[in-house]
Amino acid sequence: MTSRTLAWLALSALLLALALRVNEHLRSEDLDTLGREQATYQHLREIILQHYVKPVEERKLFYDAMDGMAAGLDAHSRFLPPELYESLKTATTGQFEGVGIELNPDESLGLVVLTPLVGTPAFRGGVFPGDKILKIDGVTTEGKSREECGRRIRGPVGTQVRLTLLHEGETRPSEVTLTRAVNEIKSVPVAEMLGPDVVPPAPGGRAGEPAARIGYVVIAQFQQKSAADVDSALKRLEKEGLQALILDLRQNPGGLLEAAEQVADLFLKDGVIVSVITRGAAGSAHASRERYASGEGTHPDYPLAVLVDSHSASASEVVAGALKDRGRAVLVGDKTYGKFSVQDVFKVPMGNWGESALKLTIARYKTPTSPCVDGQGIVPDYPVPLTPEQQRGLFRSRLKRHLQDNNPRPGKSSPPAAGGAAEKEEPFVDLQLKKAVEALLNQLQASNRGN
Repeated sequence: MTSRTLAWLALSALLLALALRVNEHLRSEDLDTLGREQATYQHLREIILQHYVKPVEERKLFYDAMDGMAAGLDAHSRFLPPELYESLKTATTGQFEGVGIELNPDESLGLVVLTPLVGTPAFRGGVFPGDKILKIDGVTTEGKSREECGRRIRGPVGTQVRLTLLHEGETRPSEVTLTRAVNEIKSVPVAEMLGPDVVPPAPGGRAGEPAARIGYVVIAQFQQKSAADVDSALKRLEKEGLQALILDLRQNPGGLLEAAEQVADLFLKDGVIVSVITRGAAGSAHASRERYASGEGTHPDYPLAVLVDSHSASASEVVAGALKDRGRAVLVGDKTYGKFSVQDVFKVPMGNWGESALKLTIARYKTPTSPCVDGQGIVPDYPVPLTPEQQRGLFRSRLKRHLQDNNPRPGKSSPPAAGGAAEKEEPFVDLQLKKAVEALLNQLQASNRGN
């Protein structure tokens, strides 16, 4: 018997011993089941190691087995090896290494980009929401797990990765080459007062002066400091005479549930923000825990519009759903992604292999008055759907804004066009933002008439 086999038998025995220590009340039939599972796993592993067409890394084989157990539960539960777990921990603080692609969790769609995170190499390099990743460094993604593809995309800072992409609504693939970097994601990349180019002047008003002081705040991702960043932005805008606000959650893939609750709390004086539905006692029933607005630090009740689209997911939907259901805001844009489940992360120490983790769905949530079923999304009050090309236009406009804000020098290069090739761009008109402005102006006029 080889030393390698002895090592794996020892690991199997350790796993069985840990299972027994976790639950000392296992019945004899449970012990038999555990023994059979361990023996079957060991048997399959040996067959693969001896007969698979090419050599298999043993640690990868183990990680894949663990991930298969988790991934079989739903689209959002995963086993995270040390490298992935470290990336997850740093992403919630706003800093991580890589190219900045958030993948769509629905694997039935293939390897699809949910959104490139603002300011990352993917954001700057011509990757768009909805892109399908066909190849990584010339190797097809077909038949490969999302985790394997993720490992291929990641790599040492300063190295490059070549992606073959198919933009949504197009038939010809294109290629982009991205340089991996240390990325710092701003939760609130934009917080400003909209000018007369967006808000039309009031009839009879002074030329060049917008009809109302409408603020515009973008939340790119929900992180630990999101609520504090939004609160600071609102206080600054209120000092500038804010009369109404647009909160932009488009292309926001979500993030921390607690951060979403805190952001919603800034706009709600009381009542339910979200209901979290978990397993009941012994898993026999469901229990619901309501999260309520605290009433502390609530901002004034000025008119509020929230922009959403099909890439607004998870924590974004918590905020949008709470503000819509409670009558605090109107929603404008496209139907949201539809992810209404909550994942918790359980640490899994693995000795000198490092610390892994299990990301497990532990709850579902619902907004105050809606059932919110996974995959169905929230329908806005003012539907303004965008075509795939218009979505890319929105993305390009955000990229241009990002480059101007972070490189305020003359002679800046234009952002890349779809596919990375130079092409004549039509001026982008943000129809969703335009509709939100219109809705808020109507509310302000109605309020003035009432006074």
